[in-house]
Parts: sequence; C-alpha cells; structure tokens
Amino acid sequence: TQLKSCWGPRHTESFMNLKRILVKELVLKSPQFDGTPFIVTMDGCQEGFGAILSQRHTTTLPSGNVVMATH
Repeated sequence: TQLKSCWGPRHTESFMNLKRILVKELVLKSPQFDGTPFIVTMDGCQEGFGAILSQRHTTTLPSGNVVMATH
C-alpha cells in the first residue's frame, strides 16, 4: 500500500528487466539427483518472505582448474 504511492512505470520496467535476467536459461541448471546436497536459502520480514533451492556444481576445465558455481 505504501509502495503504490511512489511506484511508477519506470520501476515496473526495471523490475521486469531484472526478472527477465534472473530467469535466463544461462543462469538456471537442472538439479542433480546424484547425492549432491540441496541448499535452501530463506529470508523474511514483515512484508513477505522468499526462498531459493540451489546446488553447488563443479566443473573441471581442460587446464585442470576446478570451477565451483552455485545454481
């Protein structure tokens, strides 16, 4: 209710752009059901709450370096 008084079309456009970026295919990865643990991250306040389910994935590069990413 307080947000409605200051939220405008520019804010909606920015929010939708951010939303599009966050759900791009390059960011998302299929879950691994091979025993790789899932990570639950949550946060909340009086106005609402949010949570994500993620996993850590490792990739070994041809150079032998190991890259770890959380998806």
